[in-house]
Amino acid sequence: MQSDPEKLFIEKALYPAMEAVKGNRVRTYCRELLQSQTWNAEALRRLQAEKLKKLLRVCLHSVPAYQDCGLSEEQIEKDPFSALSCVPLLRRRAFRENAGRYCSEDPNAGARILNRTGGSTGEPVTFYMSRYAVEHYEAARFRGLSWYGLSFGSRCAMLWGNPIELDEQARRTAALRDRFLKNRVILSAYELSEQTAADGVRFLNRYQPEYLYGYANALAQFARLLEQPDSLRLNRLKAVVSTSETLYPEQRALLEKTFGCRVANEYGARDAGILAYECPCGGLHLTAENAVVEIVDPVTGAPVPTGESGLVVVTDLHNFVMPRLRYVLGDVAALSAEACPCGLGLPLLKSVEGREDALFALPDGTLVHGNFVNQLSRKYPGLAQFQLVQKTKERAVLYVVCGDDAQSGLSAFRREVEAHLPGVAVTLERAASIAPAPSGKTRYAVREFPL
Repeated sequence: MQSDPEKLFIEKALYPAMEAVKGNRVRTYCRELLQSQTWNAEALRRLQAEKLKKLLRVCLHSVPAYQDCGLSEEQIEKDPFSALSCVPLLRRRAFRENAGRYCSEDPNAGARILNRTGGSTGEPVTFYMSRYAVEHYEAARFRGLSWYGLSFGSRCAMLWGNPIELDEQARRTAALRDRFLKNRVILSAYELSEQTAADGVRFLNRYQPEYLYGYANALAQFARLLEQPDSLRLNRLKAVVSTSETLYPEQRALLEKTFGCRVANEYGARDAGILAYECPCGGLHLTAENAVVEIVDPVTGAPVPTGESGLVVVTDLHNFVMPRLRYVLGDVAALSAEACPCGLGLPLLKSVEGREDALFALPDGTLVHGNFVNQLSRKYPGLAQFQLVQKTKERAVLYVVCGDDAQSGLSAFRREVEAHLPGVAVTLERAASIAPAPSGKTRYAVREFPL
């Protein structure tokens, strides 16, 4: 196997330099996670308890939203999990309407990093993270990748959404940063056709990534478009990592057959970090060191028995600048009581009904991944909810819920959406609200006819 100079540069020079100059601790946190993953359930629970105590004390003393919810020092010290259970569930709408009250007033909490979800549930959320939290998210991802023999500098090809909300110069800068500082390239998930698939095969045969990473639906569609899978000559592909959407068994089988390697399922959210990673034995392991994950009844909010499905509720243990206790993601999942054959002590998720984006079909047969609506929406902060519904191959409706302050941007939003769907006429409709799907999620991308 030929050496990869970019990988060597990242692992032998770039990361050590970032650690020495900027205090980056991703590799340190990753080493800690690789140690704690072998601990038993009791030891992991003690680690969670200590981190939760620290977080709850910050909330009690420094976060206005939690200073009148019944938390007390005595209760936190005695049983932090019991104290947490007394805090009401935090839903996205309630958080959006009172976001400022969740910012910590502690000057030692760390610098705030602004972020924004496009919202797989159709409800974009603006929030702050800390560098401390972000580095723990990255450490969790790299721990999961390490289970497949992948490391910080491993060459990656992403079937992903190009940053279309950026201008051309910013996009070129982002691409160069990805290529030389992260050893990865992005193949567009927005234009999937036989021609782009053929171009992708030629590129991958030259680039020779160690792993592919992308949306579940886009990866599967890319594989379907490969009429001759053996035209791929990926002599060191170690894994295909599926993320952001539900990975169905038939998709997994197709990807494994096409690419000749294991498929790893990554479960997380922009506003919650990497919550679980699938190991080579098939267990979807929770990142218990980074978050307390609860599964609750969608109606009552009460915890459901292990094995039963419910809403995913997350408490990030490392975000002290804007803590969100018992934050409802909008996903549906179930916990598992089984032990994984891999021997890791991390708890398991039994199943996840994750975020599922639609693939839109253009009149010429090209498929466009629905996540582009998510990305475009980030330029329009006045949007409260949005949903693009494709009625036919020639017609789609963009529903929006927003305040009067967003009125001036709606026409531009519609035009940008239409520009990404050549041949499809997009009409705009204001709505008071967008009803959730039967699953309980409000999807931002819906195609109402079969491919």
